[in-house]
Amino acid sequence: MAADGLASKALKVKRELGENTPLLSDEELMGLSVRELNHHLRGLSKEEVARLKQRRRTLKNRGYAASCRVKRVCQKEELQKQKMELEWEVDKLARENAAMRLELDTLRGKYEALQGFARTVAAHGPPAKVATASVITIVKSSANQAAYS
Repeated sequence: MAADGLASKALKVKRELGENTPLLSDEELMGLSVRELNHHLRGLSKEEVARLKQRRRTLKNRGYAASCRVKRVCQKEELQKQKMELEWEVDKLARENAAMRLELDTLRGKYEALQGFARTVAAHGPPAKVATASVITIVKSSANQAAYS
C-alpha cells in the first residue's frame, strides 16, 4: 500500500506541473505493460487517458511501420541478390549450351564424313590401300575422347 501511495503522489506532482507536460516519456509509455499503463492512468481524466492511449498506439504503430520498412528493404536486397545469381546461372547455361551445340555440329560433320567414306567404299569396293590411319584419327578425335571420358 505504501508503494501505491508514493506512485499516486508522484502522479499528482507531475500533474501539478501543468497540463501540457507529459506524464510519461514516449519510451516509458511504449515500454509499459497494459497493466502498468492502466495503473499509471488511474485518477486521470477520461480525455487525458484517451490522449495517452492514443499517443501510445501512435508510437507503437510507428515502430511497427519502421520494422516493416526495414524488413521490406532486407527482402528487396535478398531478392536482388537472388536475381543476380539467377542471371549469372542463365548466362553460364547459355554459354554451355552454345559450346555443346558447337561440339554437336563438329561431331555431326565428322559423322557425315564417315558416312560419305563408307558409301564410297561400299559403291566402289575397298580401295587397294585404305587410309585407316585417317579413319582412326577421325574416330578417336579429342571431341570423341572428351565425350566418352
